Amino acid sequence: MALTLVQLRALVEVERSGSFSAAADALGVSQPAVSGAVKALEAEVGGAVLDRGGSGRPVALTPLGERLLPHARAALDALAGLSATAAEHRGAPHGAVRLAVVTSVRAGLVPRLLRTWGQALPAVAVEVIEGDDSEMPDWLDAGLADVAVLVDPGPRDLGPGAVELPGDPLCAVVPAGHASSGRTVVSLEELADDRLLAGSGGCQAQLRALHRVAGLPFRPVAEVAGMLALMAMVARGDGVAVVPELAAPLVPSGARLLPLVPELRRRLVLSGPAAGAGREQHRLVEPLLAALRPTAQRA
Repeated sequence: MALTLVQLRALVEVERSGSFSAAADALGVSQPAVSGAVKALEAEVGGAVLDRGGSGRPVALTPLGERLLPHARAALDALAGLSATAAEHRGAPHGAVRLAVVTSVRAGLVPRLLRTWGQALPAVAVEVIEGDDSEMPDWLDAGLADVAVLVDPGPRDLGPGAVELPGDPLCAVVPAGHASSGRTVVSLEELADDRLLAGSGGCQAQLRALHRVAGLPFRPVAEVAGMLALMAMVARGDGVAVVPELAAPLVPSGARLLPLVPELRRRLVLSGPAAGAGREQHRLVEPLLAALRPTAQRA
């Protein structure tokens, strides 16, 4: 039997997260890669380990999967222990760190970050937690997160060595049958007669700035909690919305994502606790920042 660690990680993460897409997000790989790893595992053990759900049912373990899961976890824990011991012996970074992000960053940027860190820091485990823009600095100050991707931070929000990430342009999301859905770009003026749906968890400042530039009043007909709920309402034809480009993986089949003109980008910065917060920076934050500096810049 030729089981691989990739297969075991896929099984453990799908069971933990409840879906193949969420597992792919957490592992920093594509959904087909996770599906392929699970299928290869099933071929090796001679039976299905996951019930794929369907009709609204979540993915669940089969009886065989339930028997295999503790052994898969034990094997991965043993490997993590070996890696940590070897890293400690070499003086390399090792251990666990908590990364706080907003929903769009988790969908569109975190998989790339995890791939980079997985290659540069194989003995570092990154736990991803999700919240709103305004919560990130407070979570860092309170120790609920060790490092965060901050959205449009002020100078006082940044910790030592913070790294500037690529800017994230705002886009319109329109129903698939909308008059603009076949366009390559759209302006806010062209959407002025549509019902505007605004997310309650972030981007409000950027939305207001867009409307000021366009000379339009900011009058959303509803504020919607949660990016997925916002996308579902647009796909249903309840209105249009403005979201970050990084939210593209969350756009459902009944909606279209269109770049906005003129362009407005969110500023994204990876940072530990603010320099004046009085909290010591986690020892793994600087290695995470350093791994990104060759392709980024200091904030």
